[in-house]
Amino acid sequence: MSDLAKKKFTQLLENNKGNFAIMAALSIPVVFIAASLAVDTTNAMSMKNRLQNAVDSAALATSTRLAQEEGLSLDDAKAFAVSFLNGQIEEDMPAFTDLNVKPTVNITTEEEDGATVWRVAISTVGTQTLTPMARLMGRENISVDVFGQSESASGKTQGAFSMALVLDRSGSMDWNLDGQRKIDVLKAAVGGLLDQIETADPAQNYVRIGASSYNTRMTGSQKLHWKPKKTRDFVNELPADGGTDSTEAFGWAYESVTAAKEAKQHQARNEQEPQRFIVFMTDGDNNYSSADSSTKILCKEAKEAGVQVYTVAFAAPTRGKQLLSYCASSSAHFFDAQSSADLIAAFKSIGEQTSQVASRLTH
Repeated sequence: MSDLAKKKFTQLLENNKGNFAIMAALSIPVVFIAASLAVDTTNAMSMKNRLQNAVDSAALATSTRLAQEEGLSLDDAKAFAVSFLNGQIEEDMPAFTDLNVKPTVNITTEEEDGATVWRVAISTVGTQTLTPMARLMGRENISVDVFGQSESASGKTQGAFSMALVLDRSGSMDWNLDGQRKIDVLKAAVGGLLDQIETADPAQNYVRIGASSYNTRMTGSQKLHWKPKKTRDFVNELPADGGTDSTEAFGWAYESVTAAKEAKQHQARNEQEPQRFIVFMTDGDNNYSSADSSTKILCKEAKEAGVQVYTVAFAAPTRGKQLLSYCASSSAHFFDAQSSADLIAAFKSIGEQTSQVASRLTH
C-alpha cells in the first residue's frame, strides 16, 4: 500500500462524522427487540397468573361436584372441569394474542375413614403468539405450564365449622345494578348461602354462623349462633348508606371465629374442632388507603391462624378487588362478581364448598 493510500485509510478511521447515525441505525432494532421481549415476558407472567386462578377454581369446583352429585361419571366430571376452565378464561382471551390452552384432567378416588375422597388434578399449557419484533429472534410463541389440585370428601363424616360474614352496606350498595338495588341482591345471595347451611345441618348441631356490617365503621353485628335464621334476619334489615372502612368489621369476624368459646361450643355440642371461615364482601374502595393497610394486617393474621377467608368483589373498582384478592386464602377463594347473577353464584359456590363437603386446595 502506498503512503498516500495509508494516509487516506487512517483519515477514514479517524473521521467520526456520521457515527451517531450509524450507531443509531444499529442500536434501534436492538432496543425495539429488547422492548418486545420485555412485553412478552410481562404477558407470559400475566397469562400464568390468570391460568393458575382458572385451574384452581376448576379443580375445586369439580371435586366439589363429584362429592355432591352421586352417580356423576368420571368422563362427565372431566368434561365439566374443561368446560369450567374454558369459562373462566373466556374473558381473558382478548388480552393475549392467539391464546391456546390445552388442559389435562386426572381424577382419582379412595376411601378414608368411611368417606369417599375425590382428588382432581388439572394441568395445562398456555401458549400465546409473540410480538412481531420478538419473532425476528426466531421464536413464534411462548408457553407456560400451570397445575392445580383439589380434594373433596363425601360420606359419613360431618364437618363442624364457624363462619362470620363481613358485609358492605355503604351508600354505593343502594345503587342499581341489572335493574335491582345491590343491597337487595346481597340479601338474596346471603339467603341462598344460609339455605344451603340449613339443608346441610338441619338439626343445627354442626354450624355456627354470624355476620357484621360496615360503612365508615362497623354498623352492627349478629353474634355467631346455631340458628341461621338469626343471621338471615340481621342481613335482611341492612340499609345502605355512608362511606367505607372494612377494618373494624373484619376484626370482629376474625375475633369471633377464633375465640376460645367457639371451640368450646362445638366441643360441647358435636365433639369436633371446627373449621373457621370468613366471607368478606365489598362493592367499592375503602375511603382511605390506611383502612386497606389495617384490613390487610387482620387478613394476614386470620390466614396465619388457620381461618379460610373467602372474598367477594361485587362490581368493585380496582383497589377494592386488590384488597379482596390479598385477603382471600387462595385464588380459588376470591370471586369477582360483575353482575347480580355472579354475586348469587359466588355465595352459592361458597355455600357448596363449606357446608356440604370438606373441600380444600391441596396444591
